[in-house]
Amino acid sequence: MARVAVGMSGGVDSSVAALLLLEQGYDVFGVTLRVLPPLAGTYDPEQDESVLRARAVAEKLGIEHYVAVCDDAFTDRVLKRCHDDFAIARTPNPCCYCNRFVKFGWMMDFAQEHGADFLSTGHYVEVKEVNGVRRLFKGKDCAKDQSYFLFGVPDEALARVMTPLGGMEKPDVRALASKHGFENASTSDSQDICFDIYGDDYTAFLQDRFGRMTRPGRFVDESGKVWNTHDGFHKYTVGQRKGLGVALGVPAFVQSVNPETGDILVTADKSAVSATEVRIDNCVWHGINPVTGVAYAAGDTFECEGMVRYRQRAVRCLVKILEDNCALAQFAQPLFAVTPGQCAVFYDGDMVVGGGWIR
Repeated sequence: MARVAVGMSGGVDSSVAALLLLEQGYDVFGVTLRVLPPLAGTYDPEQDESVLRARAVAEKLGIEHYVAVCDDAFTDRVLKRCHDDFAIARTPNPCCYCNRFVKFGWMMDFAQEHGADFLSTGHYVEVKEVNGVRRLFKGKDCAKDQSYFLFGVPDEALARVMTPLGGMEKPDVRALASKHGFENASTSDSQDICFDIYGDDYTAFLQDRFGRMTRPGRFVDESGKVWNTHDGFHKYTVGQRKGLGVALGVPAFVQSVNPETGDILVTADKSAVSATEVRIDNCVWHGINPVTGVAYAAGDTFECEGMVRYRQRAVRCLVKILEDNCALAQFAQPLFAVTPGQCAVFYDGDMVVGGGWIR
């Protein structure tokens, strides 16, 4: 009997994932990650609502439950990376960092140390074998699909991943939780709550923890005219329209940010904030190139579909893999607000081919 660790956040999705695996006959245990360093004092799991909810489900299912404190790993692999992104005028994507390095990195190691053969989560994705390799696919529920955020999980980790909710839709998951008397059956989704304890502006915490990462500057247009000033460029991102305090007579958009001067270039030309060519770095590719029959490598060129932000409609593109783990994607139509620091993810139908961080 295979032993499966389930990452249990205390939410309904991971709870139902544990239920389904248990019903399928697996030896299941739960793991709740505590990722954030406490603001003051020491961490007390008895005061952590997510831990208490996950533990209540584990007790109801009759399975073991562990609390795994990994705030050091989260600080180094996620928080510090976000700080460094902001410092060079990138808009970080903490979920992609966390999935690659913490949930399917650190937690995978923790699970194996506790005898697990597989790690499962409540993500709405499917993992299926293709030509002997376990590959990542979009989930059945288009509104909940999370494959974009998991593109960076390498093949060697995917080989030990189970995602029982991939073929389900959210209403059915909630109905199953309600049927089994889970108290979290109707609770709101837990996505993007990782930084809640730091308040509305987690960037203030990042600066307190790691030092200054930004500077004040000016809003300037293409002619060099100064329209306003700001107290930190980390508060603005490519394509942003609201909150600029810039009156060009028509809507103004952030076109680019200069981290050296702090100046933010604004434009009334929306097309100037769109791009067909996207450079990415720190790429991760999956499986083999069907053209060459071997792993993807520098010099490979292939057609696929890609997106440069979550829930964006995938657009046809031509990808060329470059040296130094970089790539260049040429899209068939302009994409609005291609944002440095966000992720470009590529698909063959519903199957994830790979992706990387937008340079």
